[in-house]
This record gives sequence, C-alpha cells and structure tokens, in this order.
Amino acid sequence: MLLSLRFRAMLLFAVFTSTLAFSAEGKMLFEQGHYRQLYGVAQERLQHNPNDAEALYWLSGVYDAYGDFARAVDFGRRATEAAPGSSEYHCQFADALGDKALKAGVFGGGVPLARQMRHEVDLSLQLDPQNVRCLKESMGLYEQAPALVGGSKSKARQTLQQIYEISPADGALAEAMLLQMQKRPVPEIEVFLRRAVQLNPRLYRAIVDLTSILASDGYRRYPEAEHFARLAIAAAPGRAAGYVYLASVCAHQQHWSDLDAALDEAHRQLPDNAAPLYSAALALLESNAGLDRAERYLRRYLAQEPEAGAPTQATAHRKLGLVLEKQGRLADAATELRAAAAENPGDPAFKKDFKRSVTR
Repeated sequence: MLLSLRFRAMLLFAVFTSTLAFSAEGKMLFEQGHYRQLYGVAQERLQHNPNDAEALYWLSGVYDAYGDFARAVDFGRRATEAAPGSSEYHCQFADALGDKALKAGVFGGGVPLARQMRHEVDLSLQLDPQNVRCLKESMGLYEQAPALVGGSKSKARQTLQQIYEISPADGALAEAMLLQMQKRPVPEIEVFLRRAVQLNPRLYRAIVDLTSILASDGYRRYPEAEHFARLAIAAAPGRAAGYVYLASVCAHQQHWSDLDAALDEAHRQLPDNAAPLYSAALALLESNAGLDRAERYLRRYLAQEPEAGAPTQATAHRKLGLVLEKQGRLADAATELRAAAAENPGDPAFKKDFKRSVTR
C-alpha cells in the first residue's frame, strides 16, 4: 500500500511538472509570436482538458494572428468562460472582437461587436486596473470608435495618462500609437518612440516601430535602423521582427557578410520563421542588386509554411517571378507569376503581372 501511494504521488508530481512545463513553453511561444508551434501545444493541452482556459486563450491569439477572427472570438469567449477572473483573457477576447468589428465594418455588424469589445475591455480593467495591454486597447477604442459605441477623444487622453502613471516608457509608446491613429506626421511619432526607447531600452514594440520608421522609404536611414534592429534582437532574440529589419537594412546597404551573419543567426533562433529571408530578398529586388541572392532567399522561403503575419506563399511566388524577370529568365518568371495568380485569384495586381509575363 505504501509503495502504491508513493507511485501515485510520483505520478501526480510528474503530471503537475509536465503541465507547468507546457504552460511556460506556451507563454514563451505566445509572447514571441511562434504561432504555428503554439497551435500544436494548445491542441495537445485541449486533448487532455477541453476547458483548459490557457490553451483556449492561446488559440484565440493564434487565430487572431492568422486573420481568422470568427474563431479568435469563439476561443476568446470560451477562455473567459473557463476563467472569468482573468484580466488577460478578457483583454484577448476584446482584441479579437475589435479585429472582427473592423473587418465587418459599420454596416456589416461591426457596431454590436464594438459594444461587446467595450464591455470586455471594462471587465478586464476591473480585474486589473494596471493591465497596460488592455489600457492601450481601451485608449484605441475611445479614439477610433464612433460616439454611439462609446468613442471619446477626451477619454482616450485620460487613458493615455493612466498608462504614463503606470509606466512612462509604455506611456510614450502609447502616445506614439495615438498619434498614428490620428494620422499625425511621422516625425511626431518618431519623437515619442525615441522617448520610449530611451526610458526602456528593452521595450521591444517601441524599438521595432522606431526601426520600421528609420528603414522606411521616406527615411532610408539604414545605419541607424541597423543599430535599433540589433537592439531589438538583443532585447528579444526569440522574436522575428528584429531579424526581419536587420536583414532588410543589411541587404539595402549591400553589406554581404553582415547579411549572411544575420540570416544565419535568424535561422538558428527562428527555424520556423523564414521572414528574414523574404525581407532581404525584397530589399535586393527593390535595389536591383544581388538578384541571385534574392532568388535563393525566396526559394528557401517558399520551402516552408509561413508564420502568421509573414508574407504569403502567393506573395513570395510573385516576388520571385519579378526577380526572374529582371534576370531575363522570362519562362521561369511566368511559371512563378502563374503560381502567384492561382493562389491569389482575387488580386488584380497578381493577374496583371502574369499577363504581362506571358505576352512578352
């Protein structure tokens, strides 16, 4: 009997530690945007417990990232039903509702969804008044929603001040977000992003957004963008955006050894996400330089399924076709552009490229 009790205790301990390990792995994957891996972890958890609130919450985030907002809303709702006391789960549910509302539009059912989003945001903040993610959601909803669903410019500013009181760095980032919603000039947005990074040099979203501005066509300040891309990687080596921008700016500057090193490191850290290869290829295509590299990178990108938020395979086929056109390989280009048009029949630009390639 004593041996049996010990065995049962050991078994319970093993199950407990295994659950903790799954939870830690899932949290890391969710934070770092490894949605394909997270999907598998969440599904395995749900096989053991269909009401696993954390797994339901993860799947809401996964489907939201892939643009399947109906499923994101469904899993978000189920997560809050399984764990009604979680501020973060209500915030994720609100986020999914907001995305679905934006897609639906005012005349497609967006208004009741926005009202439901407001309700979930308020619930989240009642549970945790210092939930910065949800305060940002609340600020955005106040700023962008019409008055009939609770929109209020003054309340958006009040919410921004709440964020500043909790974290000055997050407050500066939130102010940059608010200015972007208001379509203010990019230099104004840049000021607050720089302030956020100065206040917290590890605030990943602020670093990445600042890098995006510096690397944009309107700025093309590639050496400075490279500096901040490396800062983003140092802050979160398991996330993709830093590598995406580093690969792009190295390619634009034709710093071949740095580009090779960046792509090698990205592959080591992110074997499931080839987005840095695509961004390097796009930069080379735009620069009309290193087209052999661009072809190689795009073919490697097409060899695996894209991560959520990364360019689709149809888009990669199209870019590869344009690279091959520039190389004078018109038959090969037509093959890729045909594949792109077949995978994305609703986009007239894809069809236009294909028609142009076959009439040459």
